[in-house]
Formats: sequence, C-alpha cells, structure tokens
Amino acid sequence: MKNLMLATILAALCFQVYSQDVSNLILNPSFESTSGKLKKLKQINIASEWDSPTALKADLYSMEKDLPVSAPVNNRGKEYPMDGDNYAGILAYSYNNKEPRTYIQTQLLSPMSKGVEYCVKFNVSLSDLSKYAINNLGMYFGKEPLYLEGKGDVIFQKEDEFRNVITNVENKVYNGRYNWETVCAMYTSTGKESYVTIGNFYNNKDVKVEKLGKLDGFTGTQAPSAYYYIDQVEVFLIEDITDCDCSNQMNKINTESIIYHKDLVKQDGNYTLNELVSMGTVYFDVTRSSIDKMFIEGLDKMVDLLNENSDIKIELHGHTDKMEFSAIKKDPENELLINLGINRANKIKNYLVKKGISEDRLSTFNHDASQPVSASYSELSLAKNRRVEFKIVD
Repeated sequence: MKNLMLATILAALCFQVYSQDVSNLILNPSFESTSGKLKKLKQINIASEWDSPTALKADLYSMEKDLPVSAPVNNRGKEYPMDGDNYAGILAYSYNNKEPRTYIQTQLLSPMSKGVEYCVKFNVSLSDLSKYAINNLGMYFGKEPLYLEGKGDVIFQKEDEFRNVITNVENKVYNGRYNWETVCAMYTSTGKESYVTIGNFYNNKDVKVEKLGKLDGFTGTQAPSAYYYIDQVEVFLIEDITDCDCSNQMNKINTESIIYHKDLVKQDGNYTLNELVSMGTVYFDVTRSSIDKMFIEGLDKMVDLLNENSDIKIELHGHTDKMEFSAIKKDPENELLINLGINRANKIKNYLVKKGISEDRLSTFNHDASQPVSASYSELSLAKNRRVEFKIVD
C-alpha cells in the first residue's frame, strides 16, 4: 500500500514538471500550480516553487479568487492573465523609497552550464493605479538564493553582481498599463547558477522614472510607486541566436507605429474590374481604425471606379491581426479593441458615402483575425493583416 501511494505521489510530481514546456528551466512559469489557500496579499509562496527573498512577500492574483487578490480586477487595477488564471505582482519602485520593494524567486529545474547561452523572458504589465513607470526590471541569476532577513530593497553595488542581472535589450521604461510587455535578453552562464530572482536591483538614482496621469474609469488613488504584474517566465538554452526572439511582437499592442502600404497600380494597365477593385486594400496602424492619409488617393480612385461602374456593389471586409484579436479575447470590455475589424470597414464605407457613393451599394463584414494573408508574427506580417479588402458582389 505504501509503495502504491509513493508511486502515485511520484507520478503526480512528474506530471507537474513535464506538463509544461520541457525546454523551460522555470518550474510553474505562469504560477498556475498552487498549494494552500490564497486569501490575501503577500502570498506569492502559495504558487508552487515560488517565494520572495525578503521578509516582505510579493503578491499572487487569480481569476478564481475574490478581492483583493482577484483577476482581472484587483486592488491595483485591472489585468487579465497572459497565460492561465494566475499572475504575480511586485512593487519595483516607490517615490523617495517610502515603501520596500518586493521580488519573486525560484530555483531552476537544473543548474546552468558555464559559457552556454540562455534565452531569458518574462512578461510585465504596469498596474493601472501606479503613478510611476520605470526601466531596469530584470532577472538575477545566482548559485545561491538571495536572502534579506527584514523588509528592504535588494540593491547591488558590485560590477560582478550586475553582470548576473539581465534586463531587456532596450532597457525601456515599462509604462504599458494595458496588456503585457516582454522583458527579453540572452544570458551567458558563468556556471552553476541555480536560482533566479525578478525585480529591480538598482538604486533609485540609476533608474529611469516616468510619471503618469491617472487613467479614466479607475476609482481609488494613484499609488506613488511602480507596481508590476508578472506572468509567463522563461529561461531556456539556445543553440542559435535566432532561437531567442526579443522583438517582443508576440506580446505588445499599440507600441511602434507600422502601416503596410503597396504602391498604387496605374489603372490603365491590363486589369479586370475585379482586379482593380481588389487592389484598393487599405491598411491600418496597430489598434487603429482611422484612415491614414497615404490611402486617400487610392480611395478617391475607388470612388471614380464606382462612379464609372454604377451597376456594381462592393463588399468591405475588415480584418485585425492576431495580436489585436488576442488582446480582444483577453479583455472583451476594452472599447478600443471591440469590433475593431468592422469599425475599420465602416470607416472606409463612411468615406465612400461622403464622396457620393450610395450607401446601399456598400456592405461591411467583420472577420477579426480568421483570414490572415500572412501567418507570421513579424511586424511586416502583422501589418499586412490589419486591413480592409474590397470585393465586388457576385
């Protein structure tokens, strides 16, 4: 009987380890596995394999729990988990050091090998009630766990300590209070690192700080601090530099502006009417439905084409890219993203109507991200998918 119980326990432990991506050295990377009852703040230790190195513990939030540790709405604002139902929360900065920082820490699945390159990623979202945003969020690699007996900040002073702290390749200020941004970099092991700690390890004077206004729609007072939600932590060995994509495109919305644009085709070419109409595709900026001025000439040519062919009717098909649609699913109440595809189609329709095209000749359709013209997550591919296409009604 004892042997049977032992086998059952071992099987359960093996499932816990191998049910995640086997290449990831972080156990429980999105804080989904828990032990104990999550009822209050400062309970990061409820997440299996995770704890804090100081006496002041970090927080754990869950979609299955009530305030103040609930998700998406909690004591700090609103954010949906990037993966699963849970995420962690740390205080990374406070004005004049009035509040101690918090950190999260875990042991790697196995020690790192000297001279080997690893890809490091974790995802952050600034809480809505934070008055400040900072850079220098990082991951520290150590042979032993960090430990501070009381409440306080873990601030490094020595060059060799900072050599083991990885920040994003751009080390930007993380000021996004909606959706997730990825901290990503490569780390070359000094040998036998077994623990990782996430937080801010720099003196305030060495931290770039941005002051933010309060967002509309949130009750409560802004806290004079920078508080970040943390989710989906990854550390994995890479054989090629291209295995560690730090372009951050998988997780960012509404950052860089990029609009795809094809050169206008002369209409005196040897094209059918259907081909000429299909050439009128209009592309959009990230999360936007406004028409960029570069497409006005093409739309005016479409008006001429419709006037010359008064018997045809046109369908306007609105599309979003994969990241926009993913953001919609994670936050279905976000007014910026709801019905983005159909809003884009309606913008084009309204322009044509203002130019004299009868409304009953135009119909709009919403496809979200179900019909991509490019399947990759590169900036160019995503830009090609944010579009309104024209089609003659058969």
